[in-house]
Amino acid sequence: MQTRTACVLLGLLLSACGKTGGSGDATPAPAGAAGKASMTGGSGPTDPGEPVESVCTDETRGPSASPLSRLSNFELNRSLQALVGDYPFDSNLAWLPEERGFSVSAELQGPSEDSYHALAHRLASNFSLNSPALQALGACDPATSGEATCRAQFLQRFLQRAFRRAVTDEDIAEMTPVFTDGQKLGGDFASGIRAVAEVVLHDPEFLYLVQLGTGKATGNAVALTGFESAARLSYFLTGAPPDDALLTTAAKGPLSADTIESEARRLLGSVPSRELVRHFYTQHLNLVTLRDDADQGYTPDVAGLALEATGRFVEDVTFDGAGTYQALMTEPSAWVNATLAPFYGVGNVKGDALQKVMLDPQQRSGLFTQVSFLANSARPSQSSPIQRAIIVLRRVLCYDPPPPPPEVPPLSLDPVAGTLRNRLTVMTQDASCQECHRDLNPVGFAFENYDSVGKWRDVEPDGPVDASGELLRTDAAGKFDNAIGLMQRIADSKDGPACFAGQWLTQALRRAAVDADACAHEQVTQAFAENDGNLVELMVALAKTDNFRFRLKSELAP
Repeated sequence: MQTRTACVLLGLLLSACGKTGGSGDATPAPAGAAGKASMTGGSGPTDPGEPVESVCTDETRGPSASPLSRLSNFELNRSLQALVGDYPFDSNLAWLPEERGFSVSAELQGPSEDSYHALAHRLASNFSLNSPALQALGACDPATSGEATCRAQFLQRFLQRAFRRAVTDEDIAEMTPVFTDGQKLGGDFASGIRAVAEVVLHDPEFLYLVQLGTGKATGNAVALTGFESAARLSYFLTGAPPDDALLTTAAKGPLSADTIESEARRLLGSVPSRELVRHFYTQHLNLVTLRDDADQGYTPDVAGLALEATGRFVEDVTFDGAGTYQALMTEPSAWVNATLAPFYGVGNVKGDALQKVMLDPQQRSGLFTQVSFLANSARPSQSSPIQRAIIVLRRVLCYDPPPPPPEVPPLSLDPVAGTLRNRLTVMTQDASCQECHRDLNPVGFAFENYDSVGKWRDVEPDGPVDASGELLRTDAAGKFDNAIGLMQRIADSKDGPACFAGQWLTQALRRAAVDADACAHEQVTQAFAENDGNLVELMVALAKTDNFRFRLKSELAP
């Protein structure tokens, strides 16, 4: 077992760290880079009438870099659940120190082998004490079928699910002694299962998404095996390993584009897919750590409820409602119960169950007027225009404002009188500040109708709210009256959907976009537009790209 694991890890390291060459250059494209090869919405005003030259040529079509990718905490916990079935465990186990970045799995750096081993030992020990869980793992009862039969069934079933591929004779030959040694040491069948589980749960083939390909190359493109494609598709759309139906399809060989499309459509809208979509937007809205603003009634319980309500909103829009980017950005609905309704200004709501309500379209407009975002991008008892602006510019328009110069002290609003807008305007009027704040201030001020916990207000303590402004970036540039007008501009633009498609491309490729992904980005953005911004069709289009279905021959070890 140690020999196989060492060889696997060495192979993975070679594929991750070896030469990339050509279009596999993994130098990230500048955030918000303008121009025809932009992976985002652009960094400056654009002329909507200006023709855009396609970046897709014979040289730019095809796969791009596929660096080694470790499963995220979310994916590892979903993988564990798939292995042990209904056995209860903490679904928020910290396999990694933290989620690293926006919906992108961490790569090689991270916890030591010892820390993985310790967690694997604890997990294996816990569920090996549960008789129903043990029988479910092998679909077999040793007392009636015999230990040899159940051991064989357990190894076949468990290893296929853990490694997400066909089980080989070598796997069985190496794992059988692990099982028997564990059984001797512990004195029972459960101890054998515990020993195998402990080894497998910190094996590289469980922790990493292995994509070495079939070895059959067309030019510099190598097709993934059926099992590799199945795993990649399943983690992209559900955050979990392939189900039995997808594994059965994968066993027949490499998946064609048509098969990938049909399997993608089957998975989309399933319970695991809905949970993945919720998780994506948790990252998208930067809601990893929820705020506690108890003085305003926004306790941790309310914060968790607001996040759940936003999850229901995006799930409903994506799978049950209009299903479009336009609706995601502008639909004036929310999911509330008796506790959450007052934060949206809704009356006559009773009970604990969340229910969908339609809101005043002059006050609420889509994802970025949800209470969870507004409250989490604020300060205690005070809105935070700059924080809100940074998230919207980055997440919605793919423009990354530069950080303040190191010599600039933090803003101090105390000496300036008036509304928060007035104070920020005065404090950032210096030319050196305006380099950034000419973009930040108007976008942040657009959300000043929402206080620190996301409640609507027309007046703040020091005067009436002025939420008007002008967006200076992308083809959505122009004047607006408030957040409703701002989000409508973005929803009607081309650069907003293009940025959104790029965010999902990052999710699909499990890494930041690079210049070599420009053709894929153009293709999925075009498909997104042709399908009227349909969110499901975007995910299907992403799964069919060459970047998703192949890897570079030049990345593989010779």
